[in-house]
Amino acid sequence: MHFDLAHAAGSAIVIIATIYGLRYFGVIKEKKGWNWTLFFAVFIVMAIFNLIWPYPS
Repeated sequence: MHFDLAHAAGSAIVIIATIYGLRYFGVIKEKKGWNWTLFFAVFIVMAIFNLIWPYPS
């Protein structure tokens, strides 16, 4: 089994940047629980990230 640490680190950076970006622009607030906006934003950003940099690099 191959585990690409660079891809995992890049994914983490992209997810954290998405969360902070959405909070900075006021799209999401500091609330607890499930947030569909955050879910779909991370899903779309990760889909684009994986198109640019496929997992088995």
